[in-house]
Amino acid sequence: MDSTQTPRTYQGKSSYVHRKVAGTDVLISIGENIANFSGYIQLNPSAACIWEALREPNTAAGLARALEETFDIPTAQAEADVAEFLRELIAHDMVLIR
Repeated sequence: MDSTQTPRTYQGKSSYVHRKVAGTDVLISIGENIANFSGYIQLNPSAACIWEALREPNTAAGLARALEETFDIPTAQAEADVAEFLRELIAHDMVLIR
């Protein structure tokens, strides 16, 4: 990407909500999306942190910073975790990309 391009932003789709159920973080499908996905997705703590940061449009770098600050992990690890989770979210059409 050259310096004139704006980085992509990602935002979690409103058809999924993050809840704590019996002490476990989960994403639950709501609204019209229930026809496409019934059930829930269990999140580990880092995935829950990323999903919360996706409540507003955010870049991959911004998501990695949220992980770094929350879990005090190295930048490279945070970037790898974000990339992996974003791949999953994109594959399942759970994020908006701008």
